[in-house]
Amino acid sequence: MPVTAQEALRITRVLETELDKRQAKIKVWNDFFVGKHNLEWASDRFRQAFGGLFANFSDNWCEVVCSAPAERLVPIGFRFGTGDDGDPAGADKDAQRIWQASNMDAWSRVAHTEAMVKARAFVLVWVEDPNADDAEPEITVEDATQCIVAYEPGSRRRRKAALKRWDGEDGFTYATLYLPDEIWKWRRSSTVSGLVLPEALTAGWKPRGDDPDQARIPNPLDRVPMVELRNRPRLIDEPSPEHANVIPLQGAANKLIIDMLTASEGGAFPARWGAGIDLPKDPLTGQEIDDPELWRLSVSKMLRASNPQAKFGNFEAADLRNFVAGITLITEHISALSRTPPTYFMGKVENVAADALTASEAGLTSKCSEKTTFLGEDWEEVMRLAFLVKGDEERGKNPLAETIWRDVAYRTEAQHIDAVLKKKALGVPWRQLMEDTGYTPTQIDRMEKMLEADAERAARALAFKPPGEEDFPDVEDEGAGDRTGDEVLVP
Repeated sequence: MPVTAQEALRITRVLETELDKRQAKIKVWNDFFVGKHNLEWASDRFRQAFGGLFANFSDNWCEVVCSAPAERLVPIGFRFGTGDDGDPAGADKDAQRIWQASNMDAWSRVAHTEAMVKARAFVLVWVEDPNADDAEPEITVEDATQCIVAYEPGSRRRRKAALKRWDGEDGFTYATLYLPDEIWKWRRSSTVSGLVLPEALTAGWKPRGDDPDQARIPNPLDRVPMVELRNRPRLIDEPSPEHANVIPLQGAANKLIIDMLTASEGGAFPARWGAGIDLPKDPLTGQEIDDPELWRLSVSKMLRASNPQAKFGNFEAADLRNFVAGITLITEHISALSRTPPTYFMGKVENVAADALTASEAGLTSKCSEKTTFLGEDWEEVMRLAFLVKGDEERGKNPLAETIWRDVAYRTEAQHIDAVLKKKALGVPWRQLMEDTGYTPTQIDRMEKMLEADAERAARALAFKPPGEEDFPDVEDEGAGDRTGDEVLVP
């Protein structure tokens, strides 16, 4: 049902308040992903030894933990139930065209990375003029710091409202409220002469434009056109980023490495000592001269002493292997908690069997398979909205939509093809085998046409006998040389 402007403003403020509550956590999660780690706990000795050399230091494993699953989640097409004759439907070509038109083959990967880092990502489906005959949907990926979706009470699926808020370059903050029946557009002043105003002075949203009625736009989709991609969804608890459990261990790894750097500066090089050495004396005062330059050794200097009882020696250098063992232990814990293969944390891999590498990736493969289930439901809703924009209610309300994903498991080419050939022996159809091989629906369609063309060429070739086996018609000798026109003369 349509709402009044006052009710729309109330919903906007409620969603904005909740959006503001999320900002602090999102900033921390994003900072750890990009390597902005807090080093306030670093010792004074570390600062004295290195100054600002390592001011932005981080041994960043959070980026690895978030990127490892995100890079394997690649949607390659969509299906919509079965055909009219009951046969299983292949990849929908219209869905593929809409997907490509919005560059979603690239931006879907950005959406997955954002969801891994910030626990959520958002996808907006809209069109400038939904009532136009040639309306084409536009799919855009939105940031978790700018968007929020509210659901019906007791549901995590039925969207009640959505809000997008962003700062413009003209000194105004803009907001768009998405409701099932209508869309409200607001703006408010955020700066004066380049100065950011206090929030209390900018709380009032006003319609965009002079006429308040211009703020309201009908929504012909009858649905909230924004979809939330949730990472690690829960029933009651909020979704969480991929590196939520890794952040404390990341801090521990940073501290051990900083301690190792500090120890290397102070004790990694063997210090020398001397005993029973007669120091030179000042001829005027008779006091011993303790000049540090006398003890700065190099290849062109040597130590000598007039006292035959003098002794020289070296202190043992600090053993940094204890730090290395601690750092290795922490990275192993990060690998286990995040189900990221140990090979992602190793600088090199030696003498590891292929089966062992495959087994080490089982956890990540299982995790990615689980994510395709939940994220696939969200992408299916996105594509349904896209067809609703085009006025196609058959596919826009089809509950049998299915996302086609690229295989999330990494295999060698030999292992992959061997598995496909074994499926073929079981009777798996050719098109399914091509999907399992990793080809996109567009590539499969192209190969299918190429196979048809090859079959036609082979059929034409079989229509002619090899040279020397042709069947020639009987030709009488008399008058054979007098035939002209279209008749073929056979020698």
